Amino acid sequence: MNRSTGSQKRDIWMNVTTSATWKRPAVGIVRVERELCRELSRLYPDLEFQLCILHEGCFVPYDEALISHPPITPSSPAAAPAKLFPSTTTLDPILEDAPRAHSAPSEPPTDIPPPPTKSRTARQGIQYGDILLTVGLDWNHSYLDHLQDLKTSMGVEVVTCCYDLIPVIFPHYCAGDVSPQFKDYFTKLSWLSSTVLCISRRSRDDYVDLVRRIGAPEVETVVIPLGDNVPMLADAAGDASEPLSPEVARVIEEPFILFVSTIERRKNHEILYRAYHLLARAGHAHKLPKLVFVGMPGWGVGDLLKDIELDPLTNGLIVQLHHVTDRELGQLYEKAYVCAFPSLYEGWGLPIGEALSCGKAVIASDQGSIPEVGGDLVTYLDPWNPHAWADEILALIGNPEGVKAREAAVRSRYIPRTWNDTAQVVKTALDRLRERPAPLITLYPGYDLRTQAGQPYAEQMHATGQPGILTYGPHHALPAGGYDIHIDVDKPAGSKGTVRFAICSDLGKIEHATLDAVFDESAQVSSRITIALTLDKPVSDYEILSNIPANLLIAIKKIQIIPGIS
Repeated sequence: MNRSTGSQKRDIWMNVTTSATWKRPAVGIVRVERELCRELSRLYPDLEFQLCILHEGCFVPYDEALISHPPITPSSPAAAPAKLFPSTTTLDPILEDAPRAHSAPSEPPTDIPPPPTKSRTARQGIQYGDILLTVGLDWNHSYLDHLQDLKTSMGVEVVTCCYDLIPVIFPHYCAGDVSPQFKDYFTKLSWLSSTVLCISRRSRDDYVDLVRRIGAPEVETVVIPLGDNVPMLADAAGDASEPLSPEVARVIEEPFILFVSTIERRKNHEILYRAYHLLARAGHAHKLPKLVFVGMPGWGVGDLLKDIELDPLTNGLIVQLHHVTDRELGQLYEKAYVCAFPSLYEGWGLPIGEALSCGKAVIASDQGSIPEVGGDLVTYLDPWNPHAWADEILALIGNPEGVKAREAAVRSRYIPRTWNDTAQVVKTALDRLRERPAPLITLYPGYDLRTQAGQPYAEQMHATGQPGILTYGPHHALPAGGYDIHIDVDKPAGSKGTVRFAICSDLGKIEHATLDAVFDESAQVSSRITIALTLDKPVSDYEILSNIPANLLIAIKKIQIIPGIS
């Protein structure tokens, strides 16, 4: 098969390193990776969609044997196959946007077979011109340099994901000064990506604004709204065989307002506490339903949690549930009087979609992408104004018929988003790349090649007047097929000689194509030398050798390897 001629569609690889090394209940980004993996596995034939992980500095086909720890169970029935994601490491919690961190592990699914790992394609690994999709916690791994190497050396097209730019545009919402790290991340991401998936229009606009300000390339962006069926709350709520915890059972006996999110500073639990404090101080404590926080404590909330513990005015009104099962979460959504989501900024806001999917009235912050999730079915408030939240809560608890009317509007008008919908949008973006010819490979000799008789100068390799090998390398892989190799050369006036170019493998022992380029003493020359190359079988370490005589002063500026030449 000649993969470089476009005679067969390029394979798609999905990087699942985040999920394969995750050992806790799935946070939001882990769930996105797992849900997309599951749905894309269904949408593509086995041999066209494969999984890979970063192992010992290389992206290799996913294999459980590469991970020494036993597999974990996924955190919802909608998660990816149980055998797919064993665990090894814990990631830095300051980088977790974790609306699902409340969830405890549940039983693994039995009806979803793991994607194949023993096909011919999987054994060969990533090939020239393939497409690699990565949507995990990529900033917390050393992915980007390895992805850049794949792009440079093998023409692999990389599809990445932008969840949000909160660490860049609101660094004070994060633990520690991570803004420089994320600016560097998005700069690299922009240079290596063929397409950037953005989980909301707001995230896309923030991303585009950043790359324009920092001078990074503007690549194609595709908005992929996330699914609401995380977890499958209707099924979870209906599983009567799983008992509710005593804490959850007590909560659902009386009216309550529900807020589902990791308890951290950006999620803004403080505004709800302050609203309750204001209402209680005004004499409304006896009217207030319980305020239920479902999520694990995170960073920056120590003083808030201590205030809640010690405040006599709100004593007994605020309940924290740190570990709930999917069934318990389903019951909490179903029984909630109203759902709240006062976050200071979001890239999406999964709990809003979940609440609307359950037909609940929602009050939420008006910041970030939150209005994209809720549309005109949500009441939006200033996340910095506790008086506005207090007034709205008081109005809601005094008007149960109005709440029922809002719920009726949600049930009749809200269209839940599924992960299959999300995967279909991703598939369209991937297929658009597959339909294009495999990209050319561009090498810059000053960076990508080495020398024995030259001097790197920025992107170029300059001769010094000494005889010998001006360039060699890069010792990368090329599949079988036909190529044109364009070599751009500058020569000053008065210099002459013959350069022997050779396309080799096996450390120069095998020559696949050669060309002698003769330069006379004429005026300065800027020329392009073209070498036709045909490989009957793949090579793992091609290199471009150039051998120069003494006193020939040339500069090799750029080399392009163009596939699809018969």
